Amino acid sequence: MFVLIKKFLLLVLLLPTTFFLQAQEIDSLDIYLAIGQSNMAGRADILADLEAPVESVYLFTGKEWLPAANPLNLYSTVRKVVSMQRLSPAYGFARKMQNYNQDRKIGLVVNAKGGSVIDEWLPGTLFFSEIIDRARLAAESGKIKGIIWHQGEGDVKEADQYLGKISHLITALRDSLQLPGLPFVAGQLSNDKSNRKALNDTLLNLPKVVPFTGLALSFGTTTFDSTHFDSPSQVLLGERYADQMIQLMEEKKKRKSFSFGVLSDIQYADVETVGKRNYRGTLETLRRTIPYLNAYDLKFTVHLGDLIDRDFESFEAPLSILEESNAPVHYVWGNHDFSVLDSLKQKVGNKIGNEKGYHSFEIGDVVFMMVNGMDISVGGHQEGSTQHDEALKMMQILEAEGANNVKPWNGGVGKEQLEWMEAVVNKAEEEGKRVVAFCHYPLLPENGLHLLNHKEVLESIGNSPAMVAWLSGHHHAGNYYMDENGMHHLTFLGMVEAESPALGAIVTVEKDKLIIHGIGDEEDRILNFR
Repeated sequence: MFVLIKKFLLLVLLLPTTFFLQAQEIDSLDIYLAIGQSNMAGRADILADLEAPVESVYLFTGKEWLPAANPLNLYSTVRKVVSMQRLSPAYGFARKMQNYNQDRKIGLVVNAKGGSVIDEWLPGTLFFSEIIDRARLAAESGKIKGIIWHQGEGDVKEADQYLGKISHLITALRDSLQLPGLPFVAGQLSNDKSNRKALNDTLLNLPKVVPFTGLALSFGTTTFDSTHFDSPSQVLLGERYADQMIQLMEEKKKRKSFSFGVLSDIQYADVETVGKRNYRGTLETLRRTIPYLNAYDLKFTVHLGDLIDRDFESFEAPLSILEESNAPVHYVWGNHDFSVLDSLKQKVGNKIGNEKGYHSFEIGDVVFMMVNGMDISVGGHQEGSTQHDEALKMMQILEAEGANNVKPWNGGVGKEQLEWMEAVVNKAEEEGKRVVAFCHYPLLPENGLHLLNHKEVLESIGNSPAMVAWLSGHHHAGNYYMDENGMHHLTFLGMVEAESPALGAIVTVEKDKLIIHGIGDEEDRILNFR
C-alpha cells in the first residue's frame, strides 16, 4: 500500500529550526514499535546535531508517515503534554538500524507514556489496545520487524513480579499481532539509584526465559536527574537496542528451525455441557484457534487424541473445521475416539487418517513418533478381541501391584508396537537424531491418567539420549514433568475444558531445544535437550 508523506512544518516551539519535507511515496517499510514510559518517550535535550530527520526513517502519525525527526513520541496516543517529549532512544536505534541495512526504509511507531507501570501495558488495558491498533494500521505500509521497550522505574518495588509480567506482555503482543518469534528488546534502567538493581538483575534473565528477546544494558550511561538518561546516553542506549535487535535478526537467519502446531482433546459431541466440559462449545474454541495456527509457517499440526467425545458421526464437525488449517494435521488415537459402536471401532483409524495408530516421520534431524496408546485397551477394541483380552490381563496384573492407573479409559502399548518404538529410537540414536513422541497418554507423572504399561515403555526407550520429549493429552488440566534422564513429559491442556477463547500451542524446534509458545491459557516453555 502506498502512503503519501505530505509536506509538513515542524513546530517552532518544538525545534529551533523549521524543516520543509518533500512529499514522497512509502511502502514496504521495516517497522519497529517503541513503547514504555518516560525514558522511551524521551526527556533528554534535543541537541543541535540531533534535530535533523534521520535519512530513510519515517514516523507514524496514526494516519500517515512523516520523516522521523525528534521528538519521536510526538504522535503517541497516550503521551503526556507535548512540551515533555524530547530525545528518545528510538532515535539512536533507528539511525543504527538504517545503517545496518541501508537498502531498507524504516518506520517507527512510538507510543510511550511517562510514569506508567507495567500493569498499564498488559492485555486488556488502554495502552495495550492503542499500540496494537496503531501497529496494525502501520503494518499496511510494511512489516513489523521488532519491538523495543523501556519501562520499569515505577515497578522497582515489585521487581520479583516483573519477569512474569513482561513475559506475559511479550506473548500477548506477539499473539495479537500474529507474529510469533517477533524480536523484543528491553532496556535496563539507570543504575543511579540502588533500588533499581533488583529489577535490572531480573531483566538479565529475560533472554533465558523468553525466546527471541534481548536486553540493552545501561552500564556507562548517565542521567540528568538520577532517573532520565541525558542526551549522549539516550543515543548510546538506542544504539545498544539496535545491536541487540541486529543480533536477534542474524541469529534468526542462521537458525535451521521449524515449527508445528499442537491441539489436544477437542472432544466434541452434540450434547450439553457437563461440569467444565463444553462439548458443543469446543468447536467455537477450535474455530478461534485455527487463525493462530495459520499465522505460522507450520510443517504440520498434531491433535493428541480425543477428537470426539462419543458417536461416530461426531467426527464430521471438528474435521471440517480442521480442514481450514494451512498445515497438514496428524491425529493421535484417543480413548474417546473409540466411544462408538463396536461395529465402527475398526473404522476410526481410517476416518482420522491414521489407520494403524502408530508410525513415524522425519523433518531434518528430528524423528516424530506417533504412538498408539489404544493398542492394548478395553475401549479401543471389540469385546473378545485379542487386544481387549490382553488389556484385561494387563489391568489385572497392575491392580494386584496397586497401580493407580487401572481404569477402563486408559490404554497401553502392545509388544509389536513397543519393539517398533525401540527400533525407531535406536536408529535415531545411531544417526545422531532426536525423537519427539506423540501419544494420547502421558508416561509421567503417575497421576492415574498415564499409560498402562508406562514403566515398560520407559525401560525400553527412556534411557536413550535421542529420546527428548513425550507430548501427550488426556489429562485436561495439563502437566509437566522432567524425569531423571532429562526427558520432558508435557501434557497439553484439553480444549473441551478451555477457559480461554483459543487454546493450543506452537512448538518451534531448534537444534538444542523445543520452544513452546502457548495459545490462550497454554503456558510458554523452553524444553532444552539433554
